Amino acid sequence: MIRIWIADDHAIFREGLKQLLGDQPDFAIVGEATSGDELLRRLDGAPCDVVLLDLSMPGASGIALVREVAAHGGGQRVVVLSMHEERQYVIEALKAGAAGYVTKSSASDQLFDALRKAAAGELAVSPAASQAMIRQMLEPEDPRPHERLTARERQIFDMLVAGKTVSAIAHALELSVKTASTHKSNVLVKMGAKTTADLVRYALAKKLA
Repeated sequence: MIRIWIADDHAIFREGLKQLLGDQPDFAIVGEATSGDELLRRLDGAPCDVVLLDLSMPGASGIALVREVAAHGGGQRVVVLSMHEERQYVIEALKAGAAGYVTKSSASDQLFDALRKAAAGELAVSPAASQAMIRQMLEPEDPRPHERLTARERQIFDMLVAGKTVSAIAHALELSVKTASTHKSNVLVKMGAKTTADLVRYALAKKLA
């Protein structure tokens, strides 16, 4: 039996995952969390084989959270389940210790396969994420603006595009408002943008949102 923790802050999506995974005879849901902080706090109380982890959650999140969960102790493996297909996210997640990366556009059997492979000690990347990486590797070497962002800057870029204010970002990421504001300024400079609206237009054009 493969024991699974689900960490995602969207209740409807989480319920759907529980139903899908619960129908598999070799899967058992042993815990769920709505934030990275909750996951880290409660993980020891319900040991598991695999943590199915969303990258964008309140509090601790992103690649830093992958690193924390992978190194938390207990031997659990991390499979990232994310809306992001960009090579940067996939590679950074795997470097941080993830055993798998599955996009939310993947078919359910691809998710099941990734969870089983991760539990068995194998590396698992969904076809959608693999294809996205290959496409980007075949593109010209000159990086697109969003690929110049650091992991933290990309996280803040995504939150700005999602409509979050600097204050809300600071609270979610446990940063000072000044630090969050500095990150925003750096994102605007690297993206060649003047306003958040410019970032939104870019994200829509590049299908990043």
